[in-house]
Amino acid sequence: MKAIFNRLLVALFSVFLFSSCLYHNLEELENSSDKDMTNVNYSYRFLYNDTIKKGTVNEEIQKDRVCEVIFNKSLEKTEQGGLTHFKATLTHNVNCVQKGGPSGSVTKQMLYDMFTKKITQDGLSSLWVYVSISDAATVTPLDGAPKLGTPGDFSANRTYRVTAADGSYSDYVLETIKGF
Repeated sequence: MKAIFNRLLVALFSVFLFSSCLYHNLEELENSSDKDMTNVNYSYRFLYNDTIKKGTVNEEIQKDRVCEVIFNKSLEKTEQGGLTHFKATLTHNVNCVQKGGPSGSVTKQMLYDMFTKKITQDGLSSLWVYVSISDAATVTPLDGAPKLGTPGDFSANRTYRVTAADGSYSDYVLETIKGF
């Protein structure tokens, strides 16, 4: 009987604990006409191997760790031919290297050196690009543009459509300039 009571108590507590966490009286967005793109970010990712606790009995080799390099950018927003253009000039330095996880024998400088070799070879052909858009809007690549959030070729201008919740849309052009 006590076990049944405890289960009932846990179930009742769960109902209150896991009920909606949304605030009341939020702005309704289902018919929103907002379709703005407000920012563009660029990064480059590659895999590397690292040795943790090198030279000790607890030495561990970690394979295929991900290094992400987040580019510095100069972003210029202009209107051309009825479209909004985001012209991003990308640069980088050692501080752009994001190194997470346990510290091993691979330093930030070593990762930066690996990156400079890889980016010299790849150029703008394997970048990860993310954009900021209005709430309740969606973004779709046009004319063969790569899907955002996956590695893609940005060596040419790329066009994306931001569609508002009400179905209206605006097209945006991403122009990526290699400043390195």
